[in-house]
Amino acid sequence: MVDLNTCKPGDKLLSSQGEILTYIQRLPEGNYYDHEVEYASGSRGTRINDGHVFRNESKRLPIDHDIVKILGCI
Repeated sequence: MVDLNTCKPGDKLLSSQGEILTYIQRLPEGNYYDHEVEYASGSRGTRINDGHVFRNESKRLPIDHDIVKILGCI
């Protein structure tokens, strides 16, 4: 399990689908999601602290780009 709270802007993240994403920022308190990330295509998404796409476990799919490893600055 990962902890995205340890990330710094610019850190590289490995998704469960093998894609490298970039950590952008921790989102302000009160947001439903905790962190913002950027895909190689330039589109952005959000993650919860443990790297999952969805907070609600019943919505999680095997094709989600959950974060499985923090690669750091590469």
